Amino acid sequence: MARAAHDNVLEVLSYVISFGAFYLFIWVCKRLMLSPTFRKEASCLSKLVYSCVSARLDQAEVKTNEEEVSALQPFWKTSLHLSTCALGIQVSYLLWGLMQERIMTKPYSTGELFSSSKFLVFANRFLALLVAFVALKVQERRDPNTHHPAPLYMFSFSSVSNIMSSVCQYEALKYVSFPTQVLAKSCKMVPVMIMGYIVSRKKYSLFEYVVAVMITAGAAIFKLNEANDAPVKNTEFVGIAFIFGYMGADSFTSNWQEKVFKLYGVGSVEMMMYANLFSSGFTALGLLVTLEIVQVTAYIASNPEIMTHMFVMSVCSAVGQLFIFTTIKKYGPLVFATIQTVRQLLSIVLSIVFFGHPVNHMEALGVAIVFVALGGQIAQKYLASRSKAQKVKQVLESRGAHDEELQPLESKSSQDHA
Repeated sequence: MARAAHDNVLEVLSYVISFGAFYLFIWVCKRLMLSPTFRKEASCLSKLVYSCVSARLDQAEVKTNEEEVSALQPFWKTSLHLSTCALGIQVSYLLWGLMQERIMTKPYSTGELFSSSKFLVFANRFLALLVAFVALKVQERRDPNTHHPAPLYMFSFSSVSNIMSSVCQYEALKYVSFPTQVLAKSCKMVPVMIMGYIVSRKKYSLFEYVVAVMITAGAAIFKLNEANDAPVKNTEFVGIAFIFGYMGADSFTSNWQEKVFKLYGVGSVEMMMYANLFSSGFTALGLLVTLEIVQVTAYIASNPEIMTHMFVMSVCSAVGQLFIFTTIKKYGPLVFATIQTVRQLLSIVLSIVFFGHPVNHMEALGVAIVFVALGGQIAQKYLASRSKAQKVKQVLESRGAHDEELQPLESKSSQDHA
Protein backbone atom coordinates (compact mmCIF):
# COMPACT_ATOMS: atom_id res chain seq x y z
CA MET A 1 0.00 0.00 0.00
CA ALA A 2 1.50 3.36 -1.09
CA ARG A 3 2.25 5.91 1.56
CA ALA A 4 0.19 9.07 1.64
CA ALA A 5 1.65 12.24 0.18
CA HIS A 6 1.98 13.89 3.58
CA ASP A 7 4.06 10.92 4.79
CA ASN A 8 6.47 11.48 1.92
CA VAL A 9 6.70 15.18 2.79
CA LEU A 10 7.41 14.33 6.43
CA GLU A 11 10.07 11.83 5.32
CA VAL A 12 11.90 14.46 3.27
CA LEU A 13 11.43 17.06 6.02
CA SER A 14 12.97 14.75 8.62
CA TYR A 15 16.16 14.41 6.60
CA VAL A 16 16.30 18.13 5.81
CA ILE A 17 16.00 18.96 9.51
CA SER A 18 18.49 16.25 10.58
CA PHE A 19 21.20 17.15 8.08
CA GLY A 20 20.51 20.88 8.12
CA ALA A 21 20.65 21.20 11.91
CA PHE A 22 23.96 19.35 12.11
CA TYR A 23 25.70 21.31 9.35
CA LEU A 24 24.39 24.57 10.78
CA PHE A 25 26.05 23.53 14.05
CA ILE A 26 29.31 22.81 12.17
CA TRP A 27 29.16 26.24 10.51
CA VAL A 28 28.72 27.89 13.91
CA CYS A 29 31.62 25.84 15.32
CA LYS A 30 33.92 26.98 12.53
CA ARG A 31 32.97 30.60 13.15
CA LEU A 32 33.70 30.18 16.86
CA MET A 33 37.10 28.65 16.08
CA LEU A 34 38.04 31.77 14.13
CA SER A 35 37.46 33.98 17.16
CA PRO A 36 40.73 35.16 18.80
CA THR A 37 39.17 34.61 22.23
CA PHE A 38 38.40 30.92 21.60
CA ARG A 39 40.12 28.50 24.00
CA LYS A 40 39.55 24.78 23.56
CA GLU A 41 40.07 24.04 27.28
CA ALA A 42 37.63 26.71 28.44
CA SER A 43 34.63 24.37 28.82
CA CYS A 44 33.13 21.06 27.71
CA LEU A 45 31.35 22.91 24.89
CA SER A 46 34.65 24.36 23.70
CA LYS A 47 36.21 20.89 23.65
CA LEU A 48 33.24 19.60 21.62
CA VAL A 49 33.55 22.48 19.15
CA TYR A 50 37.28 21.84 18.79
CA SER A 51 36.91 18.08 18.25
CA CYS A 52 34.12 18.56 15.70
CA VAL A 53 35.89 20.91 13.31
CA SER A 54 39.64 20.87 14.02
CA ALA A 55 42.28 18.34 12.96
CA ARG A 56 44.38 17.63 16.03
CA LEU A 57 47.63 16.58 14.40
CA ASP A 58 49.64 17.59 11.39
CA GLN A 59 48.82 15.30 8.49
CA ALA A 60 52.48 14.36 8.13
CA GLU A 61 52.43 12.80 11.60
CA VAL A 62 49.80 10.21 10.72
CA LYS A 63 51.51 8.80 7.63
CA THR A 64 52.60 5.21 8.18
CA ASN A 65 54.51 2.52 6.33
CA GLU A 66 51.37 0.41 5.77
CA GLU A 67 52.00 0.18 2.02
CA GLU A 68 55.51 -1.18 2.57
CA VAL A 69 54.26 -3.74 5.10
CA SER A 70 51.42 -4.76 2.77
CA ALA A 71 53.79 -5.12 -0.18
CA LEU A 72 56.12 -7.41 1.80
CA GLN A 73 53.26 -9.67 2.88
CA PRO A 74 53.07 -12.94 0.88
CA PHE A 75 50.38 -12.97 -1.81
CA TRP A 76 48.71 -16.05 -0.33
CA LYS A 77 48.29 -14.29 3.02
CA THR A 78 46.74 -11.25 1.36
CA SER A 79 44.44 -13.52 -0.66
CA LEU A 80 43.43 -15.48 2.45
CA HIS A 81 42.68 -12.27 4.36
CA LEU A 82 40.63 -10.83 1.49
CA SER A 83 38.76 -14.14 1.07
CA THR A 84 37.93 -14.10 4.78
CA CYS A 85 36.57 -10.55 4.49
CA ALA A 86 34.52 -11.48 1.41
CA LEU A 87 33.13 -14.59 3.13
CA GLY A 88 32.34 -12.58 6.25
CA ILE A 89 30.42 -10.01 4.21
CA GLN A 90 28.62 -12.74 2.28
CA VAL A 91 27.49 -14.75 5.33
CA SER A 92 26.64 -11.73 7.49
CA TYR A 93 24.43 -10.05 4.92
CA LEU A 94 22.84 -13.29 3.78
CA LEU A 95 21.59 -13.80 7.35
CA TRP A 96 20.80 -10.09 7.61
CA GLY A 97 18.62 -10.33 4.48
CA LEU A 98 16.76 -13.34 5.84
CA MET A 99 16.01 -11.52 9.09
CA GLN A 100 14.92 -8.39 7.24
CA GLU A 101 12.55 -10.42 5.06
CA ARG A 102 11.11 -12.14 8.14
CA ILE A 103 10.52 -8.84 9.93
CA MET A 104 9.07 -6.91 6.99
CA THR A 105 6.98 -9.60 5.23
CA LYS A 106 5.57 -11.85 7.97
CA PRO A 107 2.98 -10.68 10.53
CA TYR A 108 3.57 -11.10 14.25
CA SER A 109 1.14 -11.97 17.08
CA THR A 110 -1.25 -9.04 16.40
CA GLY A 111 -1.50 -10.06 12.73
CA GLU A 112 0.01 -6.79 11.50
CA LEU A 113 3.18 -6.24 9.45
CA PHE A 114 6.06 -4.15 10.76
CA SER A 115 6.47 -1.25 8.32
CA SER A 116 9.20 1.01 9.71
CA SER A 117 12.34 0.38 7.64
CA LYS A 118 13.81 3.55 9.17
CA PHE A 119 13.71 2.05 12.66
CA LEU A 120 15.44 -1.08 11.39
CA VAL A 121 18.20 1.13 9.96
CA PHE A 122 18.47 2.89 13.33
CA ALA A 123 18.63 -0.41 15.23
CA ASN A 124 21.35 -1.73 12.90
CA ARG A 125 23.42 1.44 13.15
CA PHE A 126 23.04 1.81 16.92
CA LEU A 127 24.13 -1.74 17.72
CA ALA A 128 27.05 -1.39 15.29
CA LEU A 129 27.99 1.82 17.15
CA LEU A 130 28.05 -0.07 20.46
CA VAL A 131 30.11 -2.93 18.98
CA ALA A 132 32.63 -0.50 17.49
CA PHE A 133 32.83 1.45 20.77
CA VAL A 134 33.66 -1.70 22.75
CA ALA A 135 36.18 -2.82 20.11
CA LEU A 136 37.85 0.60 20.17
CA LYS A 137 38.15 0.52 23.98
CA VAL A 138 39.83 -2.89 23.73
CA GLN A 139 42.25 -1.46 21.15
CA GLU A 140 43.02 1.53 23.37
CA ARG A 141 43.96 -0.78 26.25
CA ARG A 142 46.46 -2.55 24.01
CA ASP A 143 47.74 0.63 22.37
CA PRO A 144 46.88 4.02 23.95
CA ASN A 145 48.02 5.86 20.78
CA THR A 146 45.04 4.83 18.68
CA HIS A 147 43.24 8.19 18.70
CA HIS A 148 42.62 9.65 15.25
CA PRO A 149 43.42 13.24 14.28
CA ALA A 150 40.38 13.81 12.04
CA PRO A 151 37.73 16.45 12.82
CA LEU A 152 34.51 14.60 13.64
CA TYR A 153 32.41 16.27 10.96
CA MET A 154 34.56 14.52 8.30
CA PHE A 155 32.83 11.25 9.23
CA SER A 156 29.36 12.72 8.69
CA PHE A 157 29.58 13.00 4.89
CA SER A 158 29.74 9.25 4.30
CA SER A 159 26.89 8.77 6.80
CA VAL A 160 24.68 11.22 4.90
CA SER A 161 25.51 9.60 1.54
CA ASN A 162 24.88 6.13 2.98
CA ILE A 163 21.45 7.17 4.25
CA MET A 164 20.59 8.84 0.94
CA SER A 165 21.69 5.81 -1.08
CA SER A 166 19.35 3.62 1.01
CA VAL A 167 16.46 6.07 0.54
CA CYS A 168 17.03 6.28 -3.24
CA GLN A 169 17.32 2.50 -3.52
CA TYR A 170 14.03 1.85 -1.70
CA GLU A 171 12.18 4.60 -3.60
CA ALA A 172 13.56 3.52 -6.99
CA LEU A 173 12.00 0.05 -6.63
CA LYS A 174 8.56 1.67 -6.95
CA TYR A 175 9.27 3.26 -10.34
CA VAL A 176 11.73 1.08 -12.28
CA SER A 177 11.37 -2.19 -14.18
CA PHE A 178 13.23 -5.38 -13.37
CA PRO A 179 15.95 -4.92 -16.07
CA THR A 180 16.68 -1.43 -14.74
CA GLN A 181 16.94 -2.78 -11.20
CA VAL A 182 19.39 -5.44 -12.41
CA LEU A 183 21.61 -2.97 -14.22
CA ALA A 184 21.67 -0.69 -11.17
CA LYS A 185 22.67 -3.50 -8.80
CA SER A 186 25.25 -4.89 -11.24
CA CYS A 187 26.79 -1.54 -12.18
CA LYS A 188 28.62 -0.73 -8.94
CA MET A 189 32.24 -0.90 -10.04
CA VAL A 190 32.33 1.72 -12.80
CA PRO A 191 30.58 4.45 -10.71
CA VAL A 192 33.02 3.69 -7.87
CA MET A 193 35.95 4.21 -10.23
CA ILE A 194 34.54 7.48 -11.56
CA MET A 195 33.73 8.73 -8.05
CA GLY A 196 37.25 7.76 -6.96
CA TYR A 197 38.64 10.27 -9.43
CA ILE A 198 36.15 12.97 -8.36
CA VAL A 199 36.81 12.52 -4.62
CA SER A 200 40.52 11.68 -4.53
CA ARG A 201 41.76 12.12 -8.11
CA LYS A 202 42.40 8.38 -8.06
CA LYS A 203 43.22 6.85 -11.45
CA TYR A 204 42.66 3.28 -12.58
CA SER A 205 44.37 1.40 -15.38
CA LEU A 206 42.69 0.39 -18.62
CA PHE A 207 42.86 -3.24 -17.49
CA GLU A 208 40.89 -2.42 -14.33
CA TYR A 209 38.19 -0.69 -16.39
CA VAL A 210 37.99 -3.72 -18.71
CA VAL A 211 37.60 -6.05 -15.70
CA ALA A 212 34.91 -3.79 -14.21
CA VAL A 213 32.94 -3.72 -17.47
CA MET A 214 33.23 -7.51 -17.88
CA ILE A 215 32.01 -8.24 -14.35
CA THR A 216 29.16 -5.75 -14.76
CA ALA A 217 28.17 -7.22 -18.14
CA GLY A 218 28.40 -10.82 -16.89
CA ALA A 219 26.31 -10.15 -13.79
CA ALA A 220 23.72 -8.24 -15.85
CA ILE A 221 23.47 -10.99 -18.49
CA PHE A 222 22.99 -13.61 -15.79
CA LYS A 223 20.36 -11.66 -13.87
CA LEU A 224 18.44 -10.45 -16.93
CA ASN A 225 17.87 -14.02 -18.08
CA GLU A 226 16.33 -15.11 -14.79
CA ALA A 227 12.60 -15.56 -14.46
CA ASN A 228 11.16 -12.75 -12.37
CA ASP A 229 7.86 -11.59 -10.95
CA ALA A 230 8.78 -7.94 -10.38
CA PRO A 231 5.63 -5.85 -9.84
CA VAL A 232 6.90 -2.88 -11.87
CA LYS A 233 7.14 -3.61 -15.61
CA ASN A 234 7.85 -0.12 -16.96
CA THR A 235 10.48 2.38 -15.88
CA GLU A 236 9.47 5.96 -15.09
CA PHE A 237 11.77 9.00 -15.30
CA VAL A 238 11.62 9.57 -11.54
CA GLY A 239 12.84 6.01 -11.09
CA ILE A 240 15.88 6.70 -13.28
CA ALA A 241 16.62 9.79 -11.16
CA PHE A 242 16.48 7.68 -8.00
CA ILE A 243 18.77 5.07 -9.61
CA PHE A 244 21.39 7.70 -10.45
CA GLY A 245 21.03 9.13 -6.94
CA TYR A 246 21.56 5.67 -5.46
CA MET A 247 24.64 4.90 -7.57
CA GLY A 248 26.18 8.32 -6.93
CA ALA A 249 25.62 8.28 -3.17
CA ASP A 250 26.65 4.62 -2.81
CA SER A 251 29.92 5.09 -4.72
CA PHE A 252 30.69 8.32 -2.82
CA THR A 253 30.37 6.58 0.57
CA SER A 254 33.25 4.11 0.22
CA ASN A 255 35.47 6.56 -1.68
CA TRP A 256 35.06 9.24 0.98
CA GLN A 257 35.82 6.71 3.71
CA GLU A 258 38.99 5.67 1.88
CA LYS A 259 40.01 9.33 1.65
CA VAL A 260 39.59 9.80 5.41
CA PHE A 261 41.50 6.55 6.04
CA LYS A 262 44.47 7.80 4.06
CA LEU A 263 44.32 11.47 4.99
CA TYR A 264 44.16 11.02 8.76
CA GLY A 265 45.35 7.46 9.38
CA VAL A 266 41.98 6.48 10.88
CA GLY A 267 41.51 2.83 11.86
CA SER A 268 38.66 0.71 10.51
CA VAL A 269 37.02 0.38 13.95
CA GLU A 270 37.16 4.15 14.47
CA MET A 271 35.57 4.71 11.07
CA MET A 272 32.84 2.22 11.91
CA MET A 273 32.12 3.88 15.26
CA TYR A 274 31.90 7.47 14.04
CA ALA A 275 30.06 6.60 10.81
CA ASN A 276 27.41 4.77 12.85
CA LEU A 277 27.34 7.54 15.43
CA PHE A 278 26.20 10.02 12.79
CA SER A 279 23.96 7.53 10.97
CA SER A 280 22.12 6.52 14.13
CA GLY A 281 21.85 10.16 15.23
CA PHE A 282 20.41 11.34 11.91
CA THR A 283 17.99 8.39 11.76
CA ALA A 284 16.87 8.86 15.38
CA LEU A 285 16.10 12.52 14.73
CA GLY A 286 14.11 11.50 11.66
CA LEU A 287 12.06 9.07 13.74
CA LEU A 288 11.28 11.84 16.21
CA VAL A 289 10.40 14.50 13.62
CA THR A 290 7.91 12.24 11.83
CA LEU A 291 6.62 10.79 15.16
CA GLU A 292 7.24 7.38 13.61
CA ILE A 293 8.85 6.33 16.88
CA VAL A 294 5.40 6.41 18.55
CA GLN A 295 4.01 3.84 16.12
CA VAL A 296 7.14 1.70 16.42
CA THR A 297 7.00 1.71 20.22
CA ALA A 298 3.33 0.70 20.19
CA TYR A 299 4.01 -2.12 17.72
CA ILE A 300 6.94 -3.50 19.73
CA ALA A 301 4.90 -3.33 22.96
CA SER A 302 2.17 -5.42 21.29
CA ASN A 303 4.63 -7.77 19.55
CA PRO A 304 7.68 -8.15 21.84
CA GLU A 305 8.90 -11.25 19.98
CA ILE A 306 10.04 -8.98 17.14
CA MET A 307 12.90 -7.76 19.35
CA THR A 308 14.72 -11.09 19.00
CA HIS A 309 14.67 -10.86 15.21
CA MET A 310 15.76 -7.21 15.31
CA PHE A 311 18.66 -8.09 17.59
CA VAL A 312 19.85 -10.93 15.33
CA MET A 313 19.51 -8.70 12.29
CA SER A 314 21.51 -5.92 13.96
CA VAL A 315 24.25 -8.34 15.07
CA CYS A 316 24.59 -9.58 11.48
CA SER A 317 24.83 -5.99 10.27
CA ALA A 318 27.48 -5.10 12.87
CA VAL A 319 29.62 -8.13 12.05
CA GLY A 320 29.27 -7.41 8.34
CA GLN A 321 30.38 -3.82 8.89
CA LEU A 322 33.56 -4.97 10.64
CA PHE A 323 34.49 -6.85 7.46
CA ILE A 324 33.35 -4.00 5.19
CA PHE A 325 35.43 -1.28 6.84
CA THR A 326 38.45 -3.57 6.99
CA THR A 327 38.07 -4.28 3.26
CA ILE A 328 37.73 -0.61 2.30
CA LYS A 329 40.72 0.42 4.44
CA LYS A 330 43.08 -2.35 3.30
CA TYR A 331 41.94 -3.02 -0.29
CA GLY A 332 39.99 0.05 -1.38
CA PRO A 333 36.43 0.81 -2.53
CA LEU A 334 36.82 -0.90 -5.93
CA VAL A 335 37.57 -4.28 -4.36
CA PHE A 336 34.59 -3.80 -2.04
CA ALA A 337 32.37 -2.95 -5.03
CA THR A 338 33.62 -6.13 -6.75
CA ILE A 339 32.68 -8.19 -3.69
CA GLN A 340 29.22 -6.58 -3.64
CA THR A 341 28.63 -7.34 -7.32
CA VAL A 342 29.92 -10.91 -7.18
CA ARG A 343 28.06 -11.54 -3.89
CA GLN A 344 24.67 -11.30 -5.59
CA LEU A 345 25.77 -13.63 -8.39
CA LEU A 346 27.44 -16.11 -6.04
CA SER A 347 24.35 -16.51 -3.87
CA ILE A 348 22.35 -17.53 -6.96
CA VAL A 349 25.10 -19.87 -8.22
CA LEU A 350 25.21 -21.60 -4.81
CA SER A 351 21.43 -22.00 -4.95
CA ILE A 352 21.79 -23.61 -8.39
CA VAL A 353 24.53 -25.97 -7.17
CA PHE A 354 22.77 -27.09 -3.99
CA PHE A 355 19.17 -27.22 -5.24
CA GLY A 356 19.73 -28.26 -8.85
CA HIS A 357 17.94 -25.34 -10.53
CA PRO A 358 18.30 -25.43 -14.33
CA VAL A 359 20.70 -22.96 -16.01
CA ASN A 360 20.12 -21.66 -19.53
CA HIS A 361 22.87 -20.79 -22.01
CA MET A 362 22.78 -17.04 -21.37
CA GLU A 363 23.03 -17.51 -17.60
CA ALA A 364 26.03 -19.80 -18.13
CA LEU A 365 27.60 -17.18 -20.39
CA GLY A 366 27.12 -14.50 -17.72
CA VAL A 367 28.76 -16.67 -15.05
CA ALA A 368 31.66 -17.50 -17.38
CA ILE A 369 32.32 -13.82 -18.18
CA VAL A 370 32.38 -12.90 -14.48
CA PHE A 371 34.76 -15.67 -13.47
CA VAL A 372 37.09 -15.09 -16.43
CA ALA A 373 37.26 -11.42 -15.42
CA LEU A 374 37.91 -12.34 -11.78
CA GLY A 375 40.61 -14.81 -12.83
CA GLY A 376 42.32 -12.12 -14.89
CA GLN A 377 42.07 -9.67 -12.00
CA ILE A 378 43.63 -12.16 -9.55
CA ALA A 379 46.49 -12.91 -11.97
CA GLN A 380 47.13 -9.19 -12.48
CA LYS A 381 47.11 -8.55 -8.71
CA TYR A 382 49.57 -11.41 -8.19
CA LEU A 383 52.03 -10.07 -10.75
CA ALA A 384 51.64 -6.51 -9.42
CA SER A 385 52.23 -7.63 -5.82
CA ARG A 386 55.45 -9.45 -6.79
CA SER A 387 56.72 -6.40 -8.66
CA LYS A 388 55.82 -4.07 -5.78
CA ALA A 389 57.43 -6.36 -3.20
CA GLN A 390 60.67 -6.39 -5.18
CA LYS A 391 60.71 -2.59 -5.40
CA VAL A 392 60.06 -2.22 -1.65
CA LYS A 393 62.83 -4.69 -0.83
CA GLN A 394 65.24 -2.72 -3.02
CA VAL A 395 64.28 0.50 -1.23
CA LEU A 396 64.73 -1.08 2.20
CA GLU A 397 68.07 -2.61 1.18
CA SER A 398 69.29 0.76 -0.11
CA ARG A 399 68.23 2.37 3.18
CA GLY A 400 70.13 -0.30 5.12
CA ALA A 401 73.26 0.21 3.01
CA HIS A 402 72.99 3.97 3.51
CA ASP A 403 72.68 3.52 7.30
CA GLU A 404 75.76 1.26 7.32
CA GLU A 405 77.74 3.92 5.46
CA LEU A 406 76.73 6.56 8.00
CA GLN A 407 77.64 4.50 11.10
CA PRO A 408 81.46 4.79 10.70
CA LEU A 409 81.13 8.53 10.07
CA GLU A 410 78.99 8.96 13.20
CA SER A 411 81.45 6.87 15.25
CA LYS A 412 84.41 8.91 14.01
CA SER A 413 82.59 12.17 14.74
CA SER A 414 81.83 11.09 18.31
CA GLN A 415 85.51 10.15 18.84
CA ASP A 416 86.65 13.55 17.57
CA HIS A 417 84.29 15.30 20.00
CA ALA A 418 85.60 13.15 22.83
